[in-house]
Amino acid sequence: MAHFNIVIGRSRLMRLAPGASVSQHTDSHYFWRNHLRIHIPIVTDPNVVFYCGKEMVHMAGGESWTFNNWLSHSVENRSDNARIHLVIDTVGSAKLWRMIHGHDNTPRPVEFSAQDLGMLRFEGFRGLPVMPSPELRADLEQLVDDIAEVDKTASQQKQQLRLRTTDFLHDWQSQWMAHGLTIDGFPGFKRLLDAYRQDIDQVPDQLLLVSNNESFKEAVMYTLDVALAPEKLPKGGARRAGSTSILAPRPRFDRPIFIVAAPRSGSTLLFETLGLNRDLWSVGDESHKHFESISALQPSGESPSNRLTAAMATRDVTETLKNSFVSDLVRSDGRLFAHFPEMSRPKEVRFLEKTPKNSLRIPFIVEAFPDAYFVFLFRDAKQNISSLLESWRSGRYVTYPQLAGWPTDNPWSHLLIPGWQDLVKSSLVEIVTQQWLVTNQIILDDLGELPRERWSAIEYDALLANTTNELQRLCHFSQIIFGPRMHEAASKPLKHSKYTLTAPRPDKWKKNALELEPVIPSTEQLMSTLRGLV
Repeated sequence: MAHFNIVIGRSRLMRLAPGASVSQHTDSHYFWRNHLRIHIPIVTDPNVVFYCGKEMVHMAGGESWTFNNWLSHSVENRSDNARIHLVIDTVGSAKLWRMIHGHDNTPRPVEFSAQDLGMLRFEGFRGLPVMPSPELRADLEQLVDDIAEVDKTASQQKQQLRLRTTDFLHDWQSQWMAHGLTIDGFPGFKRLLDAYRQDIDQVPDQLLLVSNNESFKEAVMYTLDVALAPEKLPKGGARRAGSTSILAPRPRFDRPIFIVAAPRSGSTLLFETLGLNRDLWSVGDESHKHFESISALQPSGESPSNRLTAAMATRDVTETLKNSFVSDLVRSDGRLFAHFPEMSRPKEVRFLEKTPKNSLRIPFIVEAFPDAYFVFLFRDAKQNISSLLESWRSGRYVTYPQLAGWPTDNPWSHLLIPGWQDLVKSSLVEIVTQQWLVTNQIILDDLGELPRERWSAIEYDALLANTTNELQRLCHFSQIIFGPRMHEAASKPLKHSKYTLTAPRPDKWKKNALELEPVIPSTEQLMSTLRGLV
């Protein structure tokens, strides 16, 4: 590490297990605009292959490599051994760049010497709280110039973005000259940034860059995320006595989208697929802890099931729930809301949520989120009930292991429906059938109280058979863009969700056909009603 004569940003030993891979991606966060990564193989194998752009190489032991991480790249370990690389992230040095550009390419051995430890230097500067106008100009103009003019519309959008970006940069420079890095200038910088960000937010995801075929919009947003960062002010410099706090408030949940469905109906698959959309935020998984950490929302004597009413959405409860959501709020690219610089956090988020228990909480959700949208997913009764049987028997979905009045040798799994107490002496197939019936009927009744434009229904089999059409329809209903990620996901068979027990098949229910035979007639009328919704 010392031999390169560089200042080191980060370093680590990275292990890739036998047979594992790093999927294709680009490094488009702003950190990578002026950093590169050096790879030094420590343990490797000729069957470890690295791809970058159109090239494929094996990084052999005793070598050091770097690459253009702005381009799409990936790794495959096709060997039976773990691969371990030392990686170093750095802005480089004159010596290193001479080696990279071929001006100094003499191979040489580098032996370890304890004396070299004193030569290691590490980054201590993390950027200014306000990005200087020349740096911002260089980055934004380069990104606009890189837009692919694939058709007349893209060319017009590029020209409009060039004009808008030039205006923004002129105003940014004026604000910089008036206030520099003083806190008095921050509100003005934030107004400029918010206005420009709103314009960029209207840019379609399909507007791509020539250099790496990635979204222009996403790349620009990474720059804007770091253009204003008050937390980088020197200690004591971010606030003055009597000044107004500039901490970003909690974002507004704008038209949040709640997927409601009976358990084992495919809601995780739908959530994971819609969650690819760059417009959406979520808590990354189901929201059991966010609801049930609030004592007023736990099953109790007054409300002994997961059913929640509008009256239970008091101001205090709603505020606590929203704050809990924000603590885990994550964008589709995996970036936590809490990790955004304070001044760059969005004021509004489109929130996507999926928890089967929330199918019994629609009146509460409507009261807490008055502009909420609902996607009602239902599945063929035979398939759904068979899957519920398998999941109860697996023991992986127990939600109430010590439910008062319920036998401990068959602990309750999945959502707790109203009237569960009447099922104590019922067979397992009768219990899960009742879960399916009660959940879908409650969803149907509750959504029936809302205007039809607030909810949309989709059948699981239709999602699998006509993926593109169904996802386009849901995106149109939800008022979100059907962008490249959604297009890609819809162009091939949907991946199994993380909660899949065994690979799904339309006829898999037949293994439980004899057990299902007595209960299926009780589902037929409701099943017919559900199919009439779409």
